[in-house]
Amino acid sequence: METTIRKIGNSVGAIIPSELDAKAGDKYQIVKINETFVLTPVQVDLFSDPAAWTGFRDSISKEDDEWDAVSD
Repeated sequence: METTIRKIGNSVGAIIPSELDAKAGDKYQIVKINETFVLTPVQVDLFSDPAAWTGFRDSISKEDDEWDAVSD
């Protein structure tokens, strides 16, 4: 995919193609590594909604538990 950097006020920005499913208002951390820009979604307080974790403990399989116990 390709996009063009555009002037936006005193800054510049890029239009994110709709195929990437970004939503207006989404927040991203951006870093430049050499000549590459990397955008990573900002995760706001992962544990803020206890309802989102309902059933998580029950979803951990025996294999997950064993893998977690493997020593480095």
